[in-house]
Amino acid sequence: MANGTHIRIKDIAEKAGCSIGTVDRVIHNRGKVSEPVRERILQIIKELDYKPNVNARVLASKHTLILGILLPSYKKGEYWELPRLGIDEAIERYNEQGYNIEARWFTYNSAEKYYREGMKMISEEIDGIILNPATYKESVRLVRSFFQNNKPFILIDSDIHGTPSLSFIGKDPVQSGLTVAKLIHQMTRYITGRKKVWTINLASSPNQSYALLAREIGFMNYFADKQLQENYSFRTIDMNDAGTQKAVDEQIEALLGKENPHAIYVTGSRVYKIAGSLKKFRPEPKPLLIGHDLIPRNINCVRDETIDFLIEEEARRQGYLAVESMIRSLTYKEAIQKKQMMNLMIYTRENLPL
Repeated sequence: MANGTHIRIKDIAEKAGCSIGTVDRVIHNRGKVSEPVRERILQIIKELDYKPNVNARVLASKHTLILGILLPSYKKGEYWELPRLGIDEAIERYNEQGYNIEARWFTYNSAEKYYREGMKMISEEIDGIILNPATYKESVRLVRSFFQNNKPFILIDSDIHGTPSLSFIGKDPVQSGLTVAKLIHQMTRYITGRKKVWTINLASSPNQSYALLAREIGFMNYFADKQLQENYSFRTIDMNDAGTQKAVDEQIEALLGKENPHAIYVTGSRVYKIAGSLKKFRPEPKPLLIGHDLIPRNINCVRDETIDFLIEEEARRQGYLAVESMIRSLTYKEAIQKKQMMNLMIYTRENLPL
């Protein structure tokens, strides 16, 4: 790192053991920073021969843009890591260009905590909010408070029709369900007799996930609109995920004891758990298995063809565009497109990204 023009604010922050926002406040001599931390950062800047991008500083906002991010809690490798990676990537990129962006993260694992964490952001000095709506009732209560306190917000992954958000960034889950239904119909249409199809809503709280239920609605609508119900036997299983593969195995084993489906549609990203059960019990013939999202465990199951099709809705890009849209709106006062719809991509073993 001899050439200071290639040093990033992130590099200084990592070396100093502090946030990017703290380094930015020291560089631009604004905001409160403790004297020991300030001295440590200034020493690192001197050691690395850091040279700020003056042109970018002229273009950037004159104050730190603080974003409140409200997403479900997750473990590494789970779905919500993807939007977070996109958010982090956008913040890093724009900070390197001379913008001053800081994220404050809030997570939830229940509708009640979702509402409490959302309300916390109103009392803090937050310029804009990026969130995924948990349930309709709590989301409407939060939106009302955001509106009354002039807190602009962007919805990602799931939309609530009619809310005064700057933008919704995601994919219509009903269309995703329709797409899966068509795939299953095309793959099973020549099987004689009534085809048995399971829809599994597998989540920590399936009854609280709008996206899962909306996908199922789209799925049902396809067969209803095509008048195909008489050709199929449908079964929906709302399965609480207790966190262990054993618990899922027990439920799948009990279901397989009654019938072997021709196809299984898992409406969320935990399709790898159903794949794990199918690997263990090896029903013959193997059911067609379809689920959502390019998370590592799902990708591995597509590679060994336990999962046949994986539906991806550009989760990482959603997070990136949310930050970019907020900057354009708050810094440059641009009008933001009310709906930014992601591409829907279908992956098999043959076209998985490297």
